[in-house]
Amino acid sequence: MPLPARSTLLSHAALLALSAFLGGCSSVPDAQPNPYMLPFTTDLRLSDEGVQRGVRATQAQCAQARQAVWAPSALQGDVCLRYWKAGFAAHGPTPRVLVFFHGDVWTGTATSPDYLKLTDAALQEQAEHWAKQTGLPYLFIGRPGTHGSSGEHMQRRRRGESLQISAALDALKARYGIQEWVVAGQSGGGHVTAALLGDRSDIVCAVPASAVSSPKVRWWLRGWTVDSTGHADSYEPLDTLAKAGKHPALRVFVVGSPGDTNTPWTMQLLLADRARAVGLPVEVLSGEGAGPSKHGMSQSARRVAGWCGKGLSTDEIRQRGGAELKG
Repeated sequence: MPLPARSTLLSHAALLALSAFLGGCSSVPDAQPNPYMLPFTTDLRLSDEGVQRGVRATQAQCAQARQAVWAPSALQGDVCLRYWKAGFAAHGPTPRVLVFFHGDVWTGTATSPDYLKLTDAALQEQAEHWAKQTGLPYLFIGRPGTHGSSGEHMQRRRRGESLQISAALDALKARYGIQEWVVAGQSGGGHVTAALLGDRSDIVCAVPASAVSSPKVRWWLRGWTVDSTGHADSYEPLDTLAKAGKHPALRVFVVGSPGDTNTPWTMQLLLADRARAVGLPVEVLSGEGAGPSKHGMSQSARRVAGWCGKGLSTDEIRQRGGAELKG
């Protein structure tokens, strides 16, 4: 779908001002029990109904599931998040881990058919593939309400989602002796990445790709009045981004496709502008997104995260990115 003409009416500086204004209108949702949620199962069962209605788990059920972590949160409730890992130390700590957050699985009218085809074995195979490709221990976390995790995918981009995921990262640090995170995310997972960047001090590399990092500006550019979830109180990560309290070696790489018709490129650049303004080291890397909307940059996000996590210089990453970022 082409962007509305209004997307060309504001300068980049004016979009930054609009982001600040809209962000100031945010509110924090209260955790309200959803009586329509499906019961949690210890085996992986992906369904359209689960995505739309959400899934409820207890801590005891979570403890019985393979590779799952309990994430307590005062907002949007406690959740059990599933994960798939590869490349971790067989014994002892795994100091630095690349964690990837997938994009939304709800298309706006239905659940993605590709998502519904996923299996536990396929997700484990993907984790092993990316651990080999990046040369780093790799972790894939199912966002709330997806990939067998409990919670509600229809509450995504509200403040509670990133807090639930941050709580899971704390629990995983303790479980596996992790000291530093290399964080990457695609689209809605890029929103999670941007939010964590504002919240945490243990992120050494952050790669938001095709990221919905300023949801309310995205609404405005697309002529909407609320987020695609139907909520009007999406969290604006730009509001909390600051240099204080960050990892001393932090580097941020904003990755995207200028031809993206799902999440406007000019909106994605606002995160880079904000990071630069507060003194964080940030680079913008553009490539060609996959799919009809040129939105898919999941592979590029993980490549860049791997380069950063392995300690390649920013100059070398910039040079590689100019030739290798596609999809």
